[in-house]
Amino acid sequence: METLASVCFVLLYFTMGLYFIEVMLLTLFPKIELCQDIPYTKHSKITFFIVIPCLNEEGVIGKTVKRMLDLDVPGVRLIVIDDHSSDGTIAALEAVACAVHINADTINLDAYRGERLILLKRRLPEAQKGKGAALNNAYSLISRIISSEDLDPNKCVVSVFDADVQINARMLERVAVIMSNRPEIGMVQSRVRIDAHTRNFFLARMQDFEFFIQINRQQNMREYMSTVAAAGNGQFNRFSAIDPHLPWTACLLEDFDFSTRLLLKGWHTSLLQSEWVYQQGVLDYRAFLKQRARWCQGGIQCFHFFQDIWHSSHLPLSGKLELTFFLFCSCVTMLSLIALALCAIACIYFALVRENLTAQMFMPFSTGKLYAAFITILFFAFSPGLLYGIWYYKDAKDENLLICVLTGLFNPIYNMLQAPAVIIAIFRQLTGKRNWIKTKH
Repeated sequence: METLASVCFVLLYFTMGLYFIEVMLLTLFPKIELCQDIPYTKHSKITFFIVIPCLNEEGVIGKTVKRMLDLDVPGVRLIVIDDHSSDGTIAALEAVACAVHINADTINLDAYRGERLILLKRRLPEAQKGKGAALNNAYSLISRIISSEDLDPNKCVVSVFDADVQINARMLERVAVIMSNRPEIGMVQSRVRIDAHTRNFFLARMQDFEFFIQINRQQNMREYMSTVAAAGNGQFNRFSAIDPHLPWTACLLEDFDFSTRLLLKGWHTSLLQSEWVYQQGVLDYRAFLKQRARWCQGGIQCFHFFQDIWHSSHLPLSGKLELTFFLFCSCVTMLSLIALALCAIACIYFALVRENLTAQMFMPFSTGKLYAAFITILFFAFSPGLLYGIWYYKDAKDENLLICVLTGLFNPIYNMLQAPAVIIAIFRQLTGKRNWIKTKH
């Protein structure tokens, strides 16, 4: 039992050390902002196809479409994909603006006259098979529009947003500048924040902290390693970079799968630091777990990229290491959970059965040394979150310093709340359950 306990404690400290090292590494990379000195002009000739997949989004789609249509940016087309909603999604959309209806199974452009708003209707049994399938229908439609209007595929950008998104015109302008001046870039990913209406709830606050700071700092590091990943909401894809034979796959982490395939083909990806999208936070813990389990399972499904990554001539060594670390994050988390559970069992065993052994373990150490060890453990557990909290305050500019610091200190608890999602994801993958579970806000 003593040997098992020692091994478990070593594994636990090892996984904690990896997390601490990753956070410390993030401090070494100053922020990168591409083309920030190049002003936007309305003659950039970039055409945006904004794609919004919808399934039962009557509560938000109307406001989102209205905001999109009000953007003062030339060349914007809006494609709303109705994935056979059972609520009033279509009615909510048409209450805001008139849309031309196109069926996904035929994609006939006879009724299309260059309208800014298109409703792409998917119907069962082909509907509700995941986000990738819906985006593939949108790709086919966009391809036909580009061909019929003789647009330059290199100057067409496919933007993917959620139905609850809020963006501003400056975001599209900055993307247009990057895409116009950096032809080697195939994808730009913006920063993400949780909207102010839901940010006062604990889960939503921690998601804002995670998206806006933690993931952003990871993406900024990836900028140096040429591995910036698509992250769902707020991705902008150059049309000519998209694989025409398989634009998106059925992977449950379709955004990471998509951007990884771009990188393996030699395209560059980049991060938009100065502008961000707002989205609703997930407030219900069960819905939150389902969302994280889907993401984690999607990461597991991306294991097949391992050999391609290491055989790629387009990725630097640092990029290969970073992508490999990401692929194995779920394994490291699972290892940490197993070690933590076994450590708890060992501690209970020693306390109840081997009282003398427990005392003997601490006898050689003075009180000062025990306090020092305890403080060291607290430092490794909470200092990364404290550092993130300071970054949160500096970047958000509209947040209270105390709230930012407390959010950072609660980060270890938030991480533990996500831990069951790893177990769920591995179980689903092993049992062949790979259906898309929509996140309910």
